Amino acid sequence: MTNLARTERLRLVDTANRAGEDAPTLCEGWTTRDLATHLVIRERHPAAALGIFMPKFEGKREEQEQAYASIPYSHLLGLVASPPRWTPGGWPGVESVMNTAEYLVHHEDIRRAAIEWIPRRLSLPENRAVWAACRTALLPFAAKAEGRVEISSPGFGQRSAGRQTRGGNGKAEGITITGEPVEILLYLMGRERRALVDVK
Repeated sequence: MTNLARTERLRLVDTANRAGEDAPTLCEGWTTRDLATHLVIRERHPAAALGIFMPKFEGKREEQEQAYASIPYSHLLGLVASPPRWTPGGWPGVESVMNTAEYLVHHEDIRRAAIEWIPRRLSLPENRAVWAACRTALLPFAAKAEGRVEISSPGFGQRSAGRQTRGGNGKAEGITITGEPVEILLYLMGRERRALVDVK
């Protein structure tokens, strides 16, 4: 299987470099520089990264963000491109699970925030890696959904998760999300408005 996590890391850096540090992203309020800073903190300062989800670590996150705010953008992107050897994301078997969705989705956050963009066509091995990431992302998405959620990508398969519930008319509730693996992943990761999928 292709190491899509590593490939997307480098593709993201190239796209971010060409876009410039003040370019918008799909992450509300974040520029490309903010997004790159997030990726660096996530790998190099795990405790500070928890500040995104846990208030007691918010101060550590803000400290690190201020520290990286003064370094040149090219240096910041260099840190994204070359993670430290000790980070779990660089360990065999862990890198794909930990970073495939992270880097692919954030790469699309930069690409699809542009005024004009077109969907990418990934290779078959890359699409297989993305489909594996979709199956993982489906679980937390379905846990928050009302009814059962099914994802379907022609040529890659189907998968469903979530509780089977019925509405007042006795009909089973739920949705089916159909599309290319990358589009399904974007939808499951909260980029519904820019994901090219069919939802029924």
